[in-house]
Amino acid sequence: MATPPAPPHRRVLRTDYLSNLPDSLLLLILSFLSTHDSVRTSVLARRWRSLWASVPAIRFHYEDFHPKVVSRADEIVQQFIASRRDSSAVFSLSIDLDHLCPVTWIDYAKSHGAHEVTLYLGYYPLQTPIFSTLFDWPSLLTLELEFGIGWPRVDIPPECIALSSLKKLILTVGVFSMESMRRLLACCPNLGELSLDVSDIYDATIEIAVPNLRRLFLAGPLGKTRINCPNLESLCIRSSSYLEEFHVYAPSLVRVHLVEFRWCHRLASSLCNVAELAISLVILPADLVEAKSMIESFKLFHKIKKLRVQLHLLNEFTMQLLFLFLRESPNICLLHLMDEKDEKEPCSPFSHMYDDQGESLQIMPSKSFNNLKLVLVQINSEIARSTFLEMLSERVQAWGKVVVRYRALTVM
Repeated sequence: MATPPAPPHRRVLRTDYLSNLPDSLLLLILSFLSTHDSVRTSVLARRWRSLWASVPAIRFHYEDFHPKVVSRADEIVQQFIASRRDSSAVFSLSIDLDHLCPVTWIDYAKSHGAHEVTLYLGYYPLQTPIFSTLFDWPSLLTLELEFGIGWPRVDIPPECIALSSLKKLILTVGVFSMESMRRLLACCPNLGELSLDVSDIYDATIEIAVPNLRRLFLAGPLGKTRINCPNLESLCIRSSSYLEEFHVYAPSLVRVHLVEFRWCHRLASSLCNVAELAISLVILPADLVEAKSMIESFKLFHKIKKLRVQLHLLNEFTMQLLFLFLRESPNICLLHLMDEKDEKEPCSPFSHMYDDQGESLQIMPSKSFNNLKLVLVQINSEIARSTFLEMLSERVQAWGKVVVRYRALTVM
């Protein structure tokens, strides 16, 4: 006997809303996937069979290839390019494949209007000519270059550089000579965002003179650095050593992030006009002499209005160091604290450090903090959190008007 149809109220309508979207929107969605995954969508339905051939982003990465076929990656990519619709534009190229020479891929992307390029370049003897192709790209807007080990020092001929439209550059420093780096940056008049990750073996001076630069991120050993950027607004420094010969001219600077304040505090005199500061006090001074040098630099940040600090409040001396900073920054209206430690050990906020004469470090007096309006707390340890808020409340004149908000901890 045949099964009667389900009542109308129990029928399930299986409508493929995704496939009913226009091609332009589907291609945009597929452009966020790796090329490997976008090609795999061809088996979903007839509607998807050839969409991958028009996706405006080409993204090939080492993880997309099975170990048995990774040696044929170059051949596979060439086959993919040959299978694309030649009339389809390419706005983004991302290649992360070691020991391959992607000159032909770059030429293809350039001829099809790409304006974003991300490349990982493992060293290959025939790779050097790639730069004459890559840097002669007047319409390119974003360029990210990461280099594998084994690269010799490379000089870029000045006639090879044409990056007049480039707005964002992310680069590993260590392959190009100092003169080539200076020449490269000088040929990017519209560069607004620059990120440099300095190799440990790079010992030349880094010179950054970009008139229209707005955002700058620097990482690695930055001992010899000169910055001359009159319109720079945001600076992030992730140094792995003391900044002995680090000079900054950036009169428009507003926001600064010093990932480890211990290595960077000697820059304070160059950053004294900033209004927003993010620092890490996780690595503490080694002795009282270094501690006093850090504390003396606190006085130069008296104009700060927004302060974000990553620290470990349960560590000895950290709470005291924080309040010494706050003492010298009376204009702070927003304070954001982040502490990922969650130990349940007792918290000793005052850990005095003494020199040979028995001198101790003093913190801010009671009711001396008048402008604080908002405190954002991301502190895992309940003991550290309550101890800090109790100490802060004793030093804020109108604590009842201060808003305290708690947030889930995220990486700084």
